[in-house]
Amino acid sequence: MSFSLKNITQLTAVFTTMTITGSIALLLRILSFGYLTDFNRRYFIPWSSRCTLTLAGMRLVLPEKRALPEGNYFITFNHNSYLDIFALTALGYTHTHFLLSEKTLKIFPLTLSALSIGILYIPEKKHKVRRLRFFERLEQKINTEKVSIAGSSEGVHDHHHGIDKFNRGVYHMATVCRLNIIPLFINVPKESNPFNKYKSFKRGTLQVEILGIIDTKHWRLEDLDANKEMVREIYVKKFNEVHKMEVV
Repeated sequence: MSFSLKNITQLTAVFTTMTITGSIALLLRILSFGYLTDFNRRYFIPWSSRCTLTLAGMRLVLPEKRALPEGNYFITFNHNSYLDIFALTALGYTHTHFLLSEKTLKIFPLTLSALSIGILYIPEKKHKVRRLRFFERLEQKINTEKVSIAGSSEGVHDHHHGIDKFNRGVYHMATVCRLNIIPLFINVPKESNPFNKYKSFKRGTLQVEILGIIDTKHWRLEDLDANKEMVREIYVKKFNEVHKMEVV
């Protein structure tokens, strides 16, 4: 079997699995009037995500102790591969809304799974007014419903082997809503990372590590940029340690 034929078969298996499991999960949420959303988050979609990564040739290693402590948090992560979303949803976090860019809505199989677990879609940066209103509504939602939020600090960018610039919006949210931060580090070996290509999968191990909890109770909006960069520095240091290199 040629590499191209093997890859086409693998890609077909991945998207077929995502479409079938995403459709079932979304149907469960709709028929239960939302009551099975946390069931999808804890059991069904984690199983689907692990299957998807296996079909893509990736072995997933999650923290042994990964249950969230009591309370509400901003869960963030480094984002240099589109495989990240499968590792994150495999964690099985309940009462948690993941943030995803509206740009991903065109990926229909992913959207099915996303809607089944209540993912919230962030307007792209070019839609400044809608994006600002989104974060205003999100902050109200956090204070009203007492939920955790999971989102990338880097936002939408071309995936590369490194740590990109951090966005201010999610850190404004964490500051205003007094959400302590749980930083997750996702290690995708460079040689196994498809980056922005959907046409190639390479075998490897994708590992998720929890880097502790960052207390934000004394954070102020005046220090927003400094706090944001402080968190980014944690990721830069970890990335350099893991990959034996120097990125800034």
